[in-house]
Order: sequence, then C-alpha cells, then structure tokens
Amino acid sequence: MAADSNDVIGIVTIYVGTQQMDCGEGSSIQLPGRKNNRVLTGMKTRRAGAYEGGIIKATPVVGTGDNVTSMFDTVRRGPMQLVCDTGQVFSISDAFLEQKPTTTDNGGKSPATWYFDIYTEHTASA
Repeated sequence: MAADSNDVIGIVTIYVGTQQMDCGEGSSIQLPGRKNNRVLTGMKTRRAGAYEGGIIKATPVVGTGDNVTSMFDTVRRGPMQLVCDTGQVFSISDAFLEQKPTTTDNGGKSPATWYFDIYTEHTASA
C-alpha cells in the first residue's frame, strides 16, 4: 500500500544480506556523518568537528527453525537494508554486527546493534 502524504514511519523491515529479520517495535537508524563536539574556551563555546559512523539498533526475534548462527554473524561485513513503510529505503553496503545478542524467552527477543559507513537513501514517491 502506498504511503499517504500525512503518514509517518510505522513499520521498518530489516534485511541482512538477503535474509529478512523479523523485528519487534523500536528499530532505529543513526546516519553516519559529521558531528560537532562542544569545546569550552573561557567565555565562548566553540566546536570541533568529528566523524561519527552510522548505527542501526533493532530487536530481531528468534522463531521456530531460525538459524541463530547465520542470523547473528559477527565475522561478516556486508549489505543491509532498512525499508520503511513510508517509502524510504536505506541501502547499506558495509554493515557489521557489534556482538552476538542475548536471546530471551517471552518472544525470543534479541536486541542487536550494527555499525556502518556507506549508505544510499532511496525514496519511493507516493
């Protein structure tokens, strides 16, 4: 279904390689780029530029038949996509998983964090 001009992001679908990760609510992306650090000098606040890499946080769930080893591969660095229900698609070419997550009962929730530097954003028109 196409997004309406008044819609906001409600569902984010995440793909690691070609595998869709079934995630709970609360996924987030912080795009990489320049950030400003505050530098206090006497009676002024100055800034010093720095680079901050991109961060993706999501809570994949582990279900019947899921291969946990391949879902959470910390050795591999590769493609990842975030597809928003409002038409934005973030295609990442160099994502890597921080560490294997702790999987819990009551839903198989496995909070995970990926880092990246290179991405493109595509937006589907409504």
